[in-house]
Amino acid sequence: MNSLTRTKLQRRFELFDDDRDGRVSKADYDRLAVRLAEASDSEPDSDPAQRLRQEYDEGWLRMCKQLGRGTDTSMNREEFVDAWHGVQEAYGFTTSILPIVDTVIAAMDRNGDGALDVQEFTRWLAAYGVDQASALEAFEHLDRDHDGLIRRDELTSAFEEFFLSTDASAPGNWLYGPLASASAAAG
Repeated sequence: MNSLTRTKLQRRFELFDDDRDGRVSKADYDRLAVRLAEASDSEPDSDPAQRLRQEYDEGWLRMCKQLGRGTDTSMNREEFVDAWHGVQEAYGFTTSILPIVDTVIAAMDRNGDGALDVQEFTRWLAAYGVDQASALEAFEHLDRDHDGLIRRDELTSAFEEFFLSTDASAPGNWLYGPLASASAAAG
């Protein structure tokens, strides 16, 4: 795995380590799914909230399987990075990542236009703990046609670049805000 991919996956670890104990567990995944549902103003039993929980449950299961562990485990930064990388290689983008795009849009698109406006996008990133200024900067990078919306194709490209691209200047590297904190933590 190249250093940029490692840095991006370390950034993802930071976002998922909800209690900042240096480990990610199923409880961290569950708390994130709840925060995402809350950020979308979804009722706990609504279809968007259930889809979020299902995607995060399936993602956690795949990662645990990748490491040969049960779902009651926890992972440190390197284990998380290795597991995510392994899941991507084993399942591919279409199975392991693309369903998240539709789930995010379905949950966060409050006005039903099939895209994320700046408020919807920043609420999504806020659920991960990304500050407002970083989320706004990320939006500028990901709104490729500068129409004030991140459409499904733009979000798909962002996810694809974040998880698969080795191009340091790819806009998708901003999917979860700046990578600087992961770089500093890795160094």
